[in-house]
Parts: sequence; C-alpha cells; structure tokens
Amino acid sequence: MPFWYSNSKLAWLLLPFSLLFWLISQIRRALFSLNILSSYKSPKPVIIVGNLSVGGNGKTPVVVWLVEELQKQGLRVGVISRGYGSQSKTYPLLVTPKTDPVQGAMNLF
Repeated sequence: MPFWYSNSKLAWLLLPFSLLFWLISQIRRALFSLNILSSYKSPKPVIIVGNLSVGGNGKTPVVVWLVEELQKQGLRVGVISRGYGSQSKTYPLLVTPKTDPVQGAMNLF
C-alpha cells in the first residue's frame, strides 16, 4: 500500500503541510480566475516536462526523446531549462552552437 494511503504517524504529521499546499493552490487558482494574477499565452505551442519532484525522475530522457521526435517531423524545437547543473555566469544564458557545453548544458545527457 502506498505511503500516502497508510495510517502512519508520519503521514499524520505531514498532513498539515498537505492542507497548506492545497489552500495555497486554491487561493492561487482563485486569483487567476478573478484576473488578479495573469498568465502569459505563448504564440507558439509549449510543452512542459516537470513536476514537484527533482532529480532522478527521468525528465531529461523524456525531453531528449521529445526533441528528437519533433525534429523528425521537421519542427524547430527550443528547450528552456532552469539551468540545473550548468556553470553559467549569467542567467538566462542564450545557448548557441558556439556556446561552451560546460556553460550551457553539461548535464543534458
């Protein structure tokens, strides 16, 4: 049985954090609905690969596969990363074919 369905003491201890996250999410959703917060609508299609988990979830291989598949269809693809693992001195860093791989995307593969 998964942890989050168990009746353990740790699950009960973490419950207030779950409720707080839910409350913040509901407030944020309401602020968007009331147009107090706004979002950006890209003129181009956007695919986001990510979640609340970090490290070791297989996001990078999914991005690599997705880029390759879209390029096979003749699409021009751009990848924007928060920069985990890069050694760039400036952010955001525009990566071009001349960009040093250590600066740009040393952990991509």
